[in-house]
Parts: sequence; structure tokens; C-alpha cells
Amino acid sequence: MANVFHGSLRIHVGARMSDGRFFRPEGPFALAFLADSVGGQLAQPERANQLVHDIAELEKAGEDDLSLFCDVRHAAAFARSHAGVVVTSSRLGDYPHNGSALILAANPRLAFAQLGRLFYPAAKHKNSVHVNASVASSASIGTGTGIETGAVIGENVVIGAGCHIAANVVIGDGVMIGAGTAIGPNCSISNAVIGDAVKISANVSIGGEGFGFVPGPKGLVRLSHIGRVVIGNGVEIGDNCAIDRGALGDTIIGDHTAIDNLVQIGHNVRIGKNCVLAGQAGVAGSAVLGDYVMVGGGVSISDHLTIGDGAKIAGKSGVMRDVAAGETVAGYPAVPVRQWHRQSAMLNRLSKREKE
Repeated sequence: MANVFHGSLRIHVGARMSDGRFFRPEGPFALAFLADSVGGQLAQPERANQLVHDIAELEKAGEDDLSLFCDVRHAAAFARSHAGVVVTSSRLGDYPHNGSALILAANPRLAFAQLGRLFYPAAKHKNSVHVNASVASSASIGTGTGIETGAVIGENVVIGAGCHIAANVVIGDGVMIGAGTAIGPNCSISNAVIGDAVKISANVSIGGEGFGFVPGPKGLVRLSHIGRVVIGNGVEIGDNCAIDRGALGDTIIGDHTAIDNLVQIGHNVRIGKNCVLAGQAGVAGSAVLGDYVMVGGGVSISDHLTIGDGAKIAGKSGVMRDVAAGETVAGYPAVPVRQWHRQSAMLNRLSKREKE
């Protein structure tokens, strides 16, 4: 652990524990309870009553901590780790280690994520309306919903029960928000219908006009955008995203889709359920993504394309044609991933010949 001085502050870098000013773990929990919580098995049942106080990475975990070993590439760290408990699989659990108790799970990453939520559950927010929030008299606010300072709630807005609206959020007239949804600070939401249990992080813009212009004799003329943004249940949207409303139809985000930071979604885009879009991806207007599509970071998808169910797009790819269901593509322009590997190898060989 290193000490870094910032002004008059001493900051600990690389500490094993989370910073108690921001995160406080629940617990401790008995090992048997943790295993039962994720349907795992104890490799050493005699240690069922062992207490676990926190979670930590393999190389920094101590005897009171729970850690994760889910990739053989980290076998050396597993062998050196002093973690009291490690979540892993039956196969990986056979690798050498220092005697950590093992929770064996079919999907160790999923089990560790679930256990992490036990130690660090979602923050509890106040369920009151701050005196400095502005809420229109015609707005309907569900029971148990908290609205923080500086928020502005427009006319005829409907917000469901148990929501959290952070500071300085602006929700335009007529917006509907389902129960249990959380909206981070400084978001702007208009022309939108949002489902239940949606998580929207800070500085997100939803429902703005799309990027549509027609050249005229006196310059560009903006097209009317009179559609909505419709967001399904359980969607997560990262910081600084922009989702444009539709022009004549709706922009649609399907249930349980996860959108990373800095993603741009154009007007009339339709995204299916359980999709994943990594940071800095951009989806141009009227593109259609099926269910379970995975989009890597920095990907650009051209307008009016169709990406089939279960397709995967490698990071930094530029998609200029339709992608079939289940297909994996990479490169710019994006091609089937094996073709991209062959092209890359060929270019590498050609460049070596030039040098020779």
C-alpha cells in the first residue's frame, strides 16, 4: 500500500479494504450462508461457520476476505493469495493454493457478483421530496419516492413508487417512469416512457431531438422529431449517454439491456432485450439490434442496419452491413471475425516483406 499526498491530504493507494468514507460492508457472514445464497458447494464443509467480513481481489485479500478465481490466467495469483475464501469452479479449485476455503459454483463470476451485492447492497435513499425541488402540481409521485434538491418535475409527469430522483434532474412534461427506477444527478429526460427498476446514471440525456437535417436553399432544415423514447424494465444506462427520441416512431430499448458510459443511440433505433453496449459505442438512426446482442467499445453501427439476435461486434469495429443472427464480426469495415483475422495476418506478412 502506497501513500500519495494531494495538498494536505494523505491518500492510501492500493489498500485492501474499500474506503469506509464511501462504502461500508454488511456482515460478517458465515461461509455456509454465502454458499447457500448462490447455490454453491463448500469444498471443506467443516469450515461452514467461518466468518467472512469483506470482498477483495486475489492478491490483496486477507484471511477475513472473499475473493474470486475464475480464469486460469490468474492461477499464480490464486497460488499466492491469502484470501480466507475463494469462489471458483470445481476444475479451477484443483489448482495449488494456500488453503483458502473454496465455494464451488457453476458460474463463479455470477456467484461472486451476487455475493458482492450481499456485502454492498444498493444504497438506501431518502423517500422524501426536498424543499428545493420543483414538482408541478399535476405530477403524480408514487409512495416512497425520493426527490433530491434542485430537481424539476414537469406537468403531468407520472413517477412510480419507490423511485429515486437525484439532484438537478429535469423531467419534462408528460414523462412516465415506472416503480423502483433510479435516476442519477444532472439527467435530462423528456418525451419518454420508462419502465420499472431502470437505473440511469449521471448526466444522461434521454428524449432529445435526433440528428436529422435536409439541405435547403437557405441552409439546413431540421426534420421534426415527434416520437418518443421507450425504455423497458430493468435497463441500465451509464454516465453521459444520449438517447434521441424517434422522428415519426419511437426509439426503443428492450428489457434488461445494459448500456455503458458515453454511448450514443440515434433516433428510431430499436434495441432488443438483454443486449450489452460497451463504452463509446454509437448506433445511428433506425438501426435495429435483436435480442442478446453484444456491442464492444467504440463500435460504430451505420443507420438502417439490422443486427440479428445473439450477434457479437468486436470493439472499434465499423458496421456497414447487416449482421446475421449469431454472427461475430470485427474490423473496419466489419467482416466475419475469422476473415478479419486472416486479413490482419496477411497485412502483417506483407508489411514484413516490405521491410525485408
